[in-house]
Amino acid sequence: MQCPKCDNQISPFKVWLISRWTPLKCDKCGTLLNRQIDRQFFIISVLFFAGLFIFAHTFSSLLVWLLLVMLIDAYTIRLVPVDRQDNTRNSA
Repeated sequence: MQCPKCDNQISPFKVWLISRWTPLKCDKCGTLLNRQIDRQFFIISVLFFAGLFIFAHTFSSLLVWLLLVMLIDAYTIRLVPVDRQDNTRNSA
């Protein structure tokens, strides 16, 4: 995974720190990055909640499923820059 502005390599595990209110900061250029809400986000959400219903009876299976979904999310996420003034995504 790379910063869309400077192509700096970003650890996939840092995306777990991204929330709606706390974007990720690129170490090299300082650009604030957030996740792109696209079909990848919705597929991951469906997999996450499907696992909650399918594996709810066994904790160990549920834990393995959720970790697997989180790893898939970490390696397939797309980052987009956040505009510093109004916290909206840049169109460019």
